Amino acid sequence: MNSDEKRNRDAALPGLTVQREVATVALQAQLTGTLGIDASTNCIVVRSLISTSPGTDSLVDIDVAWPPGWSVGLRGGAPALIDETGQVACRPGDEIALGGGFKDTSRMGVVSCTGQGRVFDAYRLTRT
Repeated sequence: MNSDEKRNRDAALPGLTVQREVATVALQAQLTGTLGIDASTNCIVVRSLISTSPGTDSLVDIDVAWPPGWSVGLRGGAPALIDETGQVACRPGDEIALGGGFKDTSRMGVVSCTGQGRVFDAYRLTRT
């Protein structure tokens, strides 16, 4: 594979937000949902069912700041979320639960892949 082919293949991979450093304090919130790809930004998100008003629920794409060393790669020809050890943590469509909490991107010193001002700062992932 030449460098142009590799660049074109990598260009199709979705982006993600990654923490700059390991958190020293583990936040105690939990986010559950489905790992997905936001079509408008081509970013990895968690689609979560949120109550927007009494009796009304809607799916919301939430940008997650993944721990340092996490990335997106092709595994078996499809995108996968890769942990810091190089192992597949999960794939789009997987139901997951994340430990962490919401933080302002300005406080974290990160740029949100989706352009959101707040992201879910994750420290633990469990497939459900």
